[in-house]
Amino acid sequence: MRIIDINESIYEMDPNDPNNPEVLIQGYGRLKLKQIEQKVQDMFLSLADSANNGNWENVSHGLNKGTLAAFIQAITDTHEQLEQIRKRGGKNSRGINKR
Repeated sequence: MRIIDINESIYEMDPNDPNNPEVLIQGYGRLKLKQIEQKVQDMFLSLADSANNGNWENVSHGLNKGTLAAFIQAITDTHEQLEQIRKRGGKNSRGINKR
């Protein structure tokens, strides 16, 4: 089942893991939700390292011009979409965890 929207959205549901759909990030590509979440965690660790080393230009770029904001928006939008699918019910909502 494909669900296509503009910007960040669920591109394709995974029937084996409905809580880890493939997400389309406009201007970036498609990734699984768990991959995006891991990337954001890695980005925050990298930003913390840059801050500890005094590389504030890198911190500023990572927060303001990098992909961090787009990834976070994709995560929150995807969780909202999953919740909407779960609330609608039916066979497409099976296995989606309540937030």
